[in-house]
Amino acid sequence: MDAAAPVRLHDFDEALPLSPAGPRLWDSRIDKRYWNMIGPWGGWTAALLLKAVLAEGDHGGTPVAMTVNLMGGLDESPLSLSTRPARQGKSVEFWTSELIQNKAAVAMAMVTLGQRRETFSTHEASFPEGVTAPEAIAGVPGRPGFFTAMFETRQVSGSAPLQANDDSLTTTWVRDHQARPLDYPLLAGLADVFAPRIFYRSPERRPASTVSMSVYFHATPAELAAVGGDFVLAHAQARRFESGFFDQHGALWSRDGVLLATTEQLCWFK
Repeated sequence: MDAAAPVRLHDFDEALPLSPAGPRLWDSRIDKRYWNMIGPWGGWTAALLLKAVLAEGDHGGTPVAMTVNLMGGLDESPLSLSTRPARQGKSVEFWTSELIQNKAAVAMAMVTLGQRRETFSTHEASFPEGVTAPEAIAGVPGRPGFFTAMFETRQVSGSAPLQANDDSLTTTWVRDHQARPLDYPLLAGLADVFAPRIFYRSPERRPASTVSMSVYFHATPAELAAVGGDFVLAHAQARRFESGFFDQHGALWSRDGVLLATTEQLCWFK
């Protein structure tokens, strides 16, 4: 009997390799398919940092929050990751995950895991009104050689970039280009899928990058499974641009109105 053919991973999974390198140490590498202007897309970095924590056999619970600090530019040199459980309790765990390249820390995350249980539950946030289904909207071509080519995007509303618009609000359907089922690492990546908000307020093309990014994972594992490979609605806007920095906040919704994650970012611009 012929040996079974190896299972082909989705592109997103292939792009997040982790090889054990010692206790709480992992080796990895850059994947140019998820490249941005001058380095890896920040969502890829966040997903890799989270995946390293979830790969530890003694972690407990599922992600409820993470804050990523992007501290330096990355090149194509080999990567290593180290994880550490800062505190492991019965209900909540706190982990650090550090990404190292060329013997220097280039990114670090604080990851919070929680034991989810049945409690009082309600939504105060509201799903955006008047959202057209993704099937009724033409896709936005991804730019070849950039991470945007790895996602299928359909813009619902919002002004075009590189114009002096009155606001930076955009609403967009997005999913993995292979319709890979949603999980926490992919959800972390999607929290950074929207373009820097400065692109929607200034007609001048300005260098910009995320400095710090927090993601709050509201979705339960069952809610992620219900989304599967379907589109997620990404809703994002800035509050203030000043002195070379701006903030941006976003929300990710399932098609049926479940709030999956929210995010806050601080970005640098020139």
